[in-house]
Amino acid sequence: MPNLFKEKARVLGISESFDLKQDVSYLVGTVMRKDLVLDALFVKNLKIGGNDATEKIIDGFYTLKRNDVSCIMIDGCILSMYNIVDYIHISSELNMPIICVTSKKGKDLQETFIKNNQLDKLELYRKLGPQRKISVLGYDYWVRFAGADEFEVKHILKSFVISGKTPEPLRVSKMIARTFLKYHEIKDESHPP
Repeated sequence: MPNLFKEKARVLGISESFDLKQDVSYLVGTVMRKDLVLDALFVKNLKIGGNDATEKIIDGFYTLKRNDVSCIMIDGCILSMYNIVDYIHISSELNMPIICVTSKKGKDLQETFIKNNQLDKLELYRKLGPQRKISVLGYDYWVRFAGADEFEVKHILKSFVISGKTPEPLRVSKMIARTFLKYHEIKDESHPP
C-alpha cells in the first residue's frame, strides 16, 4: 500500500473540461509531489454522456508508467454529463487510495436516470454510495473514497490545499484541461467546415 504520509508523496490529480457542443471532453491527470513539484501528466478524451471514464482513468494511470504515486484524487465521481467514475473498481484495480472530491454536495440523480431509462448509469450511480462531508482547513468538502480512511483523506487534502479551496493537483489539472478545450475551440474557429 502506498505511503500517504511520506514527505514527497505523490498524488495524481484528475480533472476535466468540456463544451456540450463537442462530443468529447479533455481529461487531464497531473502527478504532483507534496512539495508541489509537477512530475508528469496525461491527457485523454472522454465521451460526453458516455461510460468510459473509469477505463480512461485507469489507462491514463498506466500510460504514466509511475510506481511512486500514492493516491489518485478525482474532481468528482460524475464527469462529462453523467460519465460515472467507478472509484471502487479503480482502487481495487490499481491497489491505491482513490478520493473523489467536490466543493458542493451533488444532486440526487436517480430520478434523472430512471426518467431517461438509463438503467446502466443508475446502477453505477447507486454503487457510488453517498457523499461524506468533511472539513479541512476551514473548508467543507464532499467526498467519496476507497482504499483509505477519513484520517488519510483529510491528511491528503491538507497537504495539497495551498491557495484557495481547490486542492492543487485538481486546480492544475483543471487549468490544463481548460487550455486544451480553449485551443480546440480556437482551432475549430480558424478552420470552419
